[in-house]
Amino acid sequence: MNIRAFVGGPTSTVGYLIYDDPGGSAMIVDAPLGMTRKYVEALKSLGLTLQSVINTHGHWDQIADNAALAAATGAELWAHSWDATRMSEPRLTMEEGTKLNIVPSRASRYVHDGEEIPLGNLKLEVMHTPGHSPGSICLFEGENGSLFSGDTLLRAGVGRTDLPGGNSMRLNESLRRLAMLPDATRVYPSHGLPTTINSERWLLDLAAAEAPGT
Repeated sequence: MNIRAFVGGPTSTVGYLIYDDPGGSAMIVDAPLGMTRKYVEALKSLGLTLQSVINTHGHWDQIADNAALAAATGAELWAHSWDATRMSEPRLTMEEGTKLNIVPSRASRYVHDGEEIPLGNLKLEVMHTPGHSPGSICLFEGENGSLFSGDTLLRAGVGRTDLPGGNSMRLNESLRRLAMLPDATRVYPSHGLPTTINSERWLLDLAAAEAPGT
């Protein structure tokens, strides 16, 4: 599994280009602002065919270049249906006073929990992990032990829950689910550096301790 990170926009959002082998199929996870040209250049240099652009959630900084990427590559946009409104109305997830013009986008395909997405010889499992937003997802590739966590799990932290649609109880439920993954799982978040499940075990255990009835 090959992974290239692309950081863009005022919140230093991280998107990822994933592929099995050069010359094969690729997937883009999240579309930070201003990254379309760099994504396209990477695709061309590696001889990759872009299969899809998939959003881990519908907040503006993850979807900022959705429309530009779709226009430049012809690839489909994929996301969870519960964040469709956020994708079509980016202002819903912007802080008051944010002066950015983010082009609305619409997924051509909705992914669902438990779905396996093939990518060359790879298979990525969709994990619906609401809390940061209702339609937040993670993508888990079990053979290589990789998790693309969006804003659900970050290095030494989690996504905020004070934006419209955020829910701290649901986020804790999602974290407890991620806690069941192998310790060695490499975590690729939408902000900051990669980490591992083991490195964030303290945080995941804290979420488990807050479960009802414990």
